[in-house]
Amino acid sequence: MLTSAQIEARRGKLTASRIACLMTGDAAAILALYREMIGEGSAEDDLSRVWPVRLGEATEALNLDWYEMKNSPVARRGEVAVHATLDWAAATLDGWDMALGCPIEAKHVGGFEPLEVVIDRYQPQMQWQMQVTRANQCALSVIMGAREPVVEFIPADAEYQDEMVRRGAQFMTAVRQRTPPVALPAVPAPIDATKLYDMRGNNAWAASADTWLRTKPEADLAKDAEKILKSIVPEDAKRCFGHGVRITRDRAGRLSLREDGP
Repeated sequence: MLTSAQIEARRGKLTASRIACLMTGDAAAILALYREMIGEGSAEDDLSRVWPVRLGEATEALNLDWYEMKNSPVARRGEVAVHATLDWAAATLDGWDMALGCPIEAKHVGGFEPLEVVIDRYQPQMQWQMQVTRANQCALSVIMGAREPVVEFIPADAEYQDEMVRRGAQFMTAVRQRTPPVALPAVPAPIDATKLYDMRGNNAWAASADTWLRTKPEADLAKDAEKILKSIVPEDAKRCFGHGVRITRDRAGRLSLREDGP
């Protein structure tokens, strides 16, 4: 659980756990956060009776110790980092990789979901930590069930972070002016397009791959024939036809090859 010092350091600031609702578009959570920030709602939720939260707290130190043993020295455990230029932006760090200069997010999940789903869930939190600390990546160390932690390095997404800052600033203006914030559409989490997938067990992939391989030579021949046919079309021709095909020229001068009907 947060210490009194951490709670005080986070007061009046958008932290990584708070800003997520602005990106997911959760209207009820946004309104609850607004009421909390203007002092009319409850303070941060009491999670002392939420088992997954308490389990994560119980294993966080071990998770970070294991990370340190396997990877790099870990510092800044539990530090509330404040943005260098946005005094309303902060993030409570689980830890900091001293060698890579990036935040470490330690999580403990049930182990029944794919890792990609876990990454998507915590993208707003990690991207905000990177924004606040100006890091170009975040180390996500996940205990899945009872297995050894899996570490994934999540890259910073500048476009996504820019939208976070824009929405955060808009929300904080609403707080200062005591004007309830408007509903916001959800923003898809950044896609981590660095994974390698073995698709040999996917039947749809197998069928389409077989079709593509069998028809590729004919497709290549068709492309070559199309280039030749288009090269033969006179410059002043609007349409050329014959032998079952036609080529038409549009107003922009582009040529289109089609099968010639009756």
